[in-house]
Amino acid sequence: MKPRLSPAIFALIALLTVGCSSHNELQPPSSSSADNGVGGADAKIHINYSHAGDYLASMSVTKYPTAEILQTTNTNNGAASVVRFDAGIVVWEFAVEKSMLNGVPLIGHGENRYSPAEVKYGTLPDHFEESMPSSGPPEPLEPNHYYVFAADRGSGSISYQAVKVNGDGSLEAYEAEPRAGSSFLLCCNVAADFTLSGGGS
Repeated sequence: MKPRLSPAIFALIALLTVGCSSHNELQPPSSSSADNGVGGADAKIHINYSHAGDYLASMSVTKYPTAEILQTTNTNNGAASVVRFDAGIVVWEFAVEKSMLNGVPLIGHGENRYSPAEVKYGTLPDHFEESMPSSGPPEPLEPNHYYVFAADRGSGSISYQAVKVNGDGSLEAYEAEPRAGSSFLLCCNVAADFTLSGGGS
């Protein structure tokens, strides 16, 4: 079972290697508060770049009210579960600014400005443009809802993180791989109480 963190100390990691071969790690406590966290907590995505000269092309966050575990399979790293998320809406989306370098950072020519090591939910990184929402920061993370974070890198690889915000504000985060429709393979050992049958509010 994944550890749960209290609202004052949760953060999430979006790993760049997709798949069940590597486990998620939880970031140490954050001492600052955020308007877009739960209970004043910071929700941060820490990004590592496995390819020299790589950069963050875009990021999106999709919110879901419900989830259903469809299948669970044992792997060398633990039980991996296929989870279907329903009624998703994009709550935050941004991409590298189009005005710089004709919209595409050139490898070896200042791409570091497009390679933030950390993205704080609701805080647009420098040199990026927000497309959702149309104005202002995204809504706060909502308890009893699910969020899928997608980090699309210039190298073409995309990493996903599926997160449940519990009613008490604690966080469950799992590495995810997309499957058909709005289903994702979550690794590993998804908590028995991960799914919500009636949606949250």
